[in-house]
Amino acid sequence: MANVKRHLRPGTVLVIGFLSIIILGSLLLYLPVSRRGSAGTYLDCLFVSVSSVCVTGLTTVDIANTFTVFGRFVLAVLIQLGGLGFASFALFIIALLGRNISFSSISLAKEAMNFDSGKGIIGMVFSVLRYAFCIELVGAVMLFFPYYRMTGSIIRSIGMGLFHSVSAFNNAGFDLNGDFSSLSVFHGNVYVNIVVALLILLGGLGFIVMKDVIHQRKWGKFSFHTKIVLFMTFVLVSIGTLFIMAGGTSPLDAFFHAVSARTAGFSTIPMESLSNSSSLVMIFLMFIGANPGSTGGGVKTTTVFVIFIAMASVVTGKKPDAFKRRIPQDSITKALTVFVMAIIVILIATFSIMLIEGDKYSTLDVLFEVVSAAATVGLSRSLTPLLSIGSQMIIMAVMFLGRLGPLTIVTMFTKMRQEHLEHIEENVLIG
Repeated sequence: MANVKRHLRPGTVLVIGFLSIIILGSLLLYLPVSRRGSAGTYLDCLFVSVSSVCVTGLTTVDIANTFTVFGRFVLAVLIQLGGLGFASFALFIIALLGRNISFSSISLAKEAMNFDSGKGIIGMVFSVLRYAFCIELVGAVMLFFPYYRMTGSIIRSIGMGLFHSVSAFNNAGFDLNGDFSSLSVFHGNVYVNIVVALLILLGGLGFIVMKDVIHQRKWGKFSFHTKIVLFMTFVLVSIGTLFIMAGGTSPLDAFFHAVSARTAGFSTIPMESLSNSSSLVMIFLMFIGANPGSTGGGVKTTTVFVIFIAMASVVTGKKPDAFKRRIPQDSITKALTVFVMAIIVILIATFSIMLIEGDKYSTLDVLFEVVSAAATVGLSRSLTPLLSIGSQMIIMAVMFLGRLGPLTIVTMFTKMRQEHLEHIEENVLIG
């Protein structure tokens, strides 16, 4: 058994690990102690488990009216494991116990956290967990007060604050407000909107960026990666806010949803109420998503940035560079691969669901739901609970692919081999 595990690739172990947690989570959520009466079938619990481990937020049942306090606790743990990575927690526990950390464990954590190198990974894991828990605790305290004003119960407000802080920081989008209402109870509440938006942004920045900003503090000292992430985050939130506003949404709602569309999944207004133009902007923002090494999903901001720089280099005839740094061809190839594979997954899933459901739902509604699942966002046009079992299975598969990334899945089945024969290079006519 040990030999089998030793020969498994980190990506394969990652997939097996996520699947194991999803199955265990579904069984825990299906326990009578987790559910209110007979609410929720096993398929519902499985769907919620997939969505929570993949930090998406799409659900087939009303979380608040389906799960008990214990069930909500299980859900919060699954969100935390999914957002920060079970490999990070495993490495943390091994280190605390004083056990020797194997190379395979380091490789697994590197793969799970989307780092280029395993150098300093143990220190980074400790930093990640420390930052995450501190931010979530501060967020819980800040959210305690509005919930206390709403409920008048200290215990319930502590629980609500903690759950929503964990859900927001991990870009999960699950809520306990009931009736699939998300955060509509706080519509127009500037304080709650800003607090949740900050939690989403901090979780979506990525831990490498957070550490760089905290320690360097000056733009000139930031790494190339940090500069790209901060630049793209500012541009996408700004442009997203303006474009959503142009569709007839208030400035506060436009800002909040421009942030939330970057894989968080919270909403203060029904997504069905958005204009078609605003919905397309949301789809665009969801598709791009957050940043590498963060709790968010999507094709990632760096992927889109690299593709745009590559396009600009073709148009201008200049080398692909930005912020006084040259972008290697390998990064461009990988960015294009991730981008195209994501589009293929979304198109196949959208077509399959429309084939199953017939003409019940519009193309925009189905596409919105599929992109939300693929980018692990969780925003919904109230479609997921209405879908047939076959379509819900497709949504689950898309969420799983979106959380792990298409490249991780593909590398499970491919072997890197040394090419001894080099072919003659020849241009291909393009355009």
